[in-house]
Amino acid sequence: MKRSRSRWPLLFLLCLLAAGTFAQQSKTKKPAKKTTTQKQAPKKQAPQKQTQKPVQKTATPVQPEETVAAAPSSAADDEKKVRDMVAFLEYMLNTLGSSGTSARDKEVLVRESYSKVFRDGKVQVEDDLDTERKTITNKDVVAYLKDVDFFFTDVHFEFIIEGIKSGTMADGKTFYKVSLRRNLKGTNSEGLPVNNTVPRYMEINYDPQDRDLRIVSIYTNLIDEKGAIEQWWTDLSYEWQEILLRAGNVSDSATYPVIKKIMAIERLDLSNNTYIQNLEPLTEFTNLKKLNLSHTAISDLNPIRSLTDLQELDASFTTVHDLTPLKYSNRLVKLNASHTFIDDISVLERMPLLQQLDLSYTPVTDFTFLQNNTELLTLNVETTKIADLTALQPLTKLTTLDLSRTAIRDLSPLKDMKGLVNLDVDSTALQNIAPLSGLDALQVLSLNATQVTDLQPLQKSTHLQRIYADHAAIRRETADAFIAAHPRVLIVFDSHDLKTWWDALPGAWKEVVSKTMKFGPTPAKEELAKLDVVDSINFRGNVEILDLEPLRKMRRLKVIIAAHTGIRDLSPLQNHKEVRYLDISETEVTDLSPIGNFSKLKILVADKSKIEKIDPLFGLTNLEKLYTDNTMVHDIIAQEFFEKNPRCLMVYKTIHLNRWWRGLTPEWKTVFRGLMGTDTTTTRENLHVLVEREKMHIKDAPVSDLTALSEFVRPKELHFSGTGISDVTPLANFKMLTSLRITNGPLQQIETLNQLTNLEDLDISNTPIAEIKPLEALTNLKTFNAAGTQIKRLDPLKNLLNLTELDCSNTNVGKLDPVDALPLKTLKCYNTKVSSRAIENFKQAHPECNVIYYR
Repeated sequence: MKRSRSRWPLLFLLCLLAAGTFAQQSKTKKPAKKTTTQKQAPKKQAPQKQTQKPVQKTATPVQPEETVAAAPSSAADDEKKVRDMVAFLEYMLNTLGSSGTSARDKEVLVRESYSKVFRDGKVQVEDDLDTERKTITNKDVVAYLKDVDFFFTDVHFEFIIEGIKSGTMADGKTFYKVSLRRNLKGTNSEGLPVNNTVPRYMEINYDPQDRDLRIVSIYTNLIDEKGAIEQWWTDLSYEWQEILLRAGNVSDSATYPVIKKIMAIERLDLSNNTYIQNLEPLTEFTNLKKLNLSHTAISDLNPIRSLTDLQELDASFTTVHDLTPLKYSNRLVKLNASHTFIDDISVLERMPLLQQLDLSYTPVTDFTFLQNNTELLTLNVETTKIADLTALQPLTKLTTLDLSRTAIRDLSPLKDMKGLVNLDVDSTALQNIAPLSGLDALQVLSLNATQVTDLQPLQKSTHLQRIYADHAAIRRETADAFIAAHPRVLIVFDSHDLKTWWDALPGAWKEVVSKTMKFGPTPAKEELAKLDVVDSINFRGNVEILDLEPLRKMRRLKVIIAAHTGIRDLSPLQNHKEVRYLDISETEVTDLSPIGNFSKLKILVADKSKIEKIDPLFGLTNLEKLYTDNTMVHDIIAQEFFEKNPRCLMVYKTIHLNRWWRGLTPEWKTVFRGLMGTDTTTTRENLHVLVEREKMHIKDAPVSDLTALSEFVRPKELHFSGTGISDVTPLANFKMLTSLRITNGPLQQIETLNQLTNLEDLDISNTPIAEIKPLEALTNLKTFNAAGTQIKRLDPLKNLLNLTELDCSNTNVGKLDPVDALPLKTLKCYNTKVSSRAIENFKQAHPECNVIYYR
């Protein structure tokens, strides 16, 4: 009810204003008609001609000459309208100065209603509110009205009209000058009584087009603007003059035009100027839009209460304790009041355009006044007394929010802030971040020194880039699991340890890491945190690197190039299970045990190292290439390795292969190039691929000597058909052979076959072999083809209990007794000397065997 009653004066005032405006418009119609009938009269009346001449000399608008009204009735009407205008202004000022008028109604008066009386917001009013002021100061009318509300708790204006004069401007329009005495009585904002009377002058223009009156000036002293401005400049301190000259980008002397230019500036930076004690000189800078007062001795914002165009204000690190002077700065977009003594932010309700607000390190306790600042994008309340975030719930446009070092515990009010990009909750009692699960736009989250243990709510935050978790309750395992699932997210963890680690690094390693990470000599914690996600490092040829200890911090390395350095020990790498490529060539490394668990290792380069054994690599089934040239690794070690890693290319004897290749006959080179495929260049890789083949099929080639296979490491299947091979002796060392076929050729010497005990498949068909005694030792043989040979007896086969297929067709074999006890599944014995009766007996004894026989 109290609020409702407080609006009655304003409603009455507006009604009075509307009635007055209507009266002005209706009354001006009649005099307009009379003027038409009086146009000829002035030609006959000398007095009227005399009064018009001085008007023509008057500048626009200057002090008017007193005139005599054309008709008594018209003069009376004009005076009444002017008096009504003065009375209306008096009533409006008293409404504004009354303690019974609500703040909302006062705001309407200041922002809107004044335009019904004054020409525009730039009408100048000479200040008469501050009796202590010694210099003449003019203000925009809006600023003057704000000061009425600002300077007084309760005040009453009384205008006593002493005279009204009319005049005509150069454009023929009428204006009025009112002489009056103004009495001001009441209580100021400090609770002191006020009672003073001063002469005032008011100029009012009549606009025939709109048919109404408008106040264009109110003053006490007839002043010279140029002189007043120049005097204002002269009265400034040297420091202020220097500041303003720099701000106005002026190097000339401070002439009147220069000063006017300075007073029109829109930006002013006073930051870090300890000489500035107050802002009084800025009362005239009504065009200012950006003002920086940070780190100054300023404590009072009252002098800038009239800067209604202000859009950005930085008052951080000052002793300012009151934001009330900004209550009419409704255009503010950015306000920084951090590190001040501000404890009341109720004035922010009047700033609907505010987008950036910093209240950090202030004693503010009540944040409910922010509920209407729905345009806020950035809010910083670090180290304030905020504990409940409910007041921030309507601020759904926030993109950056700093709640660090506060008493908050619950983030639920933030769940609808879908545009939130940066959130800081450092050093709070926060334990649960579940309300953040739906904030898809979140990119940076700071959880330092909190009790948060679970990052699960962030699993679907696809835009997340960085999490700060120093001294948080998050365990290393939790962080590692999250990074594994979100490799593009950087988690800043254990910053202090990283800093200590960096400071202790030898100079050579600092140079390597700096080059790898692309940061300077004093990296930030975010840069050091990236060590945990860096995937490759190369310090080839740096002989100052003697150990790999610093790499313990780079746990996600995939590529390590440490060739030609002074390292000896790989132990620091034992937990680097992500390594895919490791180069330790030309080092003193002897032991590969520390990398025996590198299950993802694909390439190991250890040329010219000191390694002698590669046993630790046997279990690395993903290894694709192993380089051990110029080491103690030889064929036997290689063969053992291939048994465990048959798909790996092992490059270990390049010197031997180069010499071997040079000694090959052209025929063999042709054969081998045919096996190489499209790339027949003799690179060390290609030569090793060739000699590490497990299968080789050669047909109709002009080769006869198998010594060309001397460098082959692990042949398991050798097939030759239509060649000149006659002796298998060079195959004696190929113990791993399981299939050997030498057919359609002059093969004669097979004595060495008794050493190839792993043979399962043997084909010597269509060769001149007559004796197969060496086959007695081939107990693993499963398939034997001797068709078209000169053999007569099968006795050497009688103990080959694994033999399931036998082809002795087109031979002189006469008996099947030696193979009667064998588990044959297929027997081909056509065109032999075996009798039909013997075949029938064999079939009856071996019904499961497929016998192919005819004569």
